Amino acid sequence: MGFAQYDVNKIEAKDVKMVGTDRVPYFSGIGKDVNKATSVETAISLSGLDFQVKKMPIAFISEVPTTIDTVVKTYVDFPDQYATVRTDTMKGIGIVGKNYEILQNAEAFDFLDSMVGEAKFETAGSYGHEGAKSFITMSTEPMQIMGDEFKPYILFTNSFDGSGCVKVMFTPIRVFCSNCLVRAIKAAENKISIRHSSTLKTRLENAKYVLLENTKYMDAIKAEAEKQAITPYSTENFRALVQELFGPKEDESKIMQARAEALIEAIMACYNQQDLQNFNNTAYKAIQAIADFESHRPAFRDTKTLMYKNIGNIMQGMPLTNQIANRIMAA
Repeated sequence: MGFAQYDVNKIEAKDVKMVGTDRVPYFSGIGKDVNKATSVETAISLSGLDFQVKKMPIAFISEVPTTIDTVVKTYVDFPDQYATVRTDTMKGIGIVGKNYEILQNAEAFDFLDSMVGEAKFETAGSYGHEGAKSFITMSTEPMQIMGDEFKPYILFTNSFDGSGCVKVMFTPIRVFCSNCLVRAIKAAENKISIRHSSTLKTRLENAKYVLLENTKYMDAIKAEAEKQAITPYSTENFRALVQELFGPKEDESKIMQARAEALIEAIMACYNQQDLQNFNNTAYKAIQAIADFESHRPAFRDTKTLMYKNIGNIMQGMPLTNQIANRIMAA
């Protein structure tokens, strides 16, 4: 199917024009380049992550009318809830419980110094409401998988909105097209949490653990890719699957139908990229195409939040890629 089945004169080009289709790393446009940093302190300073956050009580003044036509001002507080506030801007980030402990970025990421030498700093920055979430990426040596070069990236995140502790995610990037591939593989975890401690011993243990898990994960990715490369999956099957999942519905408006067609064309453009032609009619080609699409998923409206879309998909573990990959391999 194509746009020809619709009355294109009734559908403005802007309604189906996609933005954000550039093939760039998922953190592009969010963080700062810190690849010259040789310490966490420098990476944090260069990226503006050296702000401080504190807990502040939540309260307000309530004006209560009385029976004698006066107003009594009453102080109302929330003893079990606090606001996390940036001290540089004095703007609120989130609401947390009384037992929530703030971990400043310098503390959260201090163990990364123990990884320098085996990994290098790449980018760092913050995103979310008032910088509620901070991140640093590091990379290890490139790895050849099926003749493709993958660069193993490790994503470290800290948060100030009560959403969690220091988390680590392995997010390898296929160098040729900058698409990210996050797979939930039984043989290796792609997400881990880090227990913070001020002791040097624990920091060294954390660094060693992250590097070991990254190696295990990349080995598992490579093994799965080799299996995908010998698993037949035809272009016809892939097109039918994409049509089933993203195709226009009869009860949708013509604009929505046209947008569905545009999404399909975007996915097939990923599938037909030159760098995948060595893997024609294989599961590997189909899965890499979906990973390319999801890690660079376009939108029909150019908004200020578009740059956060990719990292959001990555942080969720690329659910679309995993869903389709599991379905393809099960078939």
